[in-house]
Amino acid sequence: MKAGPGVWHNQAILSQADISLNGSLRELERLTAAVADFCAENTLDDETEFQLNLVLEELFVNAIRHGGCEGMTDAARVQLRSDAGGVAVEFRDRGRPFDPSGAPAADLHASLAGRQGGGLGIHLVREIMRDLYYVRDGEWNVTRMRREAMRKSEG
Repeated sequence: MKAGPGVWHNQAILSQADISLNGSLRELERLTAAVADFCAENTLDDETEFQLNLVLEELFVNAIRHGGCEGMTDAARVQLRSDAGGVAVEFRDRGRPFDPSGAPAADLHASLAGRQGGGLGIHLVREIMRDLYYVRDGEWNVTRMRREAMRKSEG
């Protein structure tokens, strides 16, 4: 189910990170480091960090390998916002139009030999994130989503 853009902006922002990525898989190291810094700054737990990295890696790798972003300068942008309800994520890429919320569901019951390639990563995105919203904005795919987050206990 698609949630409108208002769902993404409904809480006061505690912290924000903006990351711009070129169209190279080498940028994954920078993306992972930025997510780690954001999670540490906001005392988000290790599971939240792991799942944010999993989702963002999936979307970024798909934009590079399948969306036509390989080799582009400013191929993707990620915005992370921490608020009282968790983390809001906006992932933008300049690849071919692709709506992850409308992609066909992966057949999780097919045998490995009979399974079509692809779809499992988008399945993970849908399972981990909530309020998935997609829009095409000029040359950009814009995917907005939320994830509830646990904060590390202070002690």
